[in-house]
Amino acid sequence: MARILVVDDEAPIRDILSRRLTQWGHEVLTVPGAEAAIEEMAKSPVQIVFSDVIMPVFDGVWLAKQIRERWPGTVIVAVSGAQEMETVIKMRQYGAVDYVAKPIGREMLHQALERALALIPDGD
Repeated sequence: MARILVVDDEAPIRDILSRRLTQWGHEVLTVPGAEAAIEEMAKSPVQIVFSDVIMPVFDGVWLAKQIRERWPGTVIVAVSGAQEMETVIKMRQYGAVDYVAKPIGREMLHQALERALALIPDGD
């Protein structure tokens, strides 16, 4: 079981991701934006972050950079619409290991989760 943080400004996306990840046996926290994600991570770091790419105020690139600097062992997965691929590439430069396209398919999410779980450092 992994501790997972879902970051998305759209409540329906947070709900879908949270419900599916919880069904697969993981502890899931959700927040509506990058600043809230940093606050949550400061309280209790997680092993995996599923982060939206385009969000108000601070985007997924900013969040990925912050996570990589502060919690380098955290695995980051970008969540994006097809039109946001350039930003997904930037997120990968800051450590995002995979991405899930919106609309979120169950199988694509499960594959991204499995790849992320395989990358969790030993001992976490």
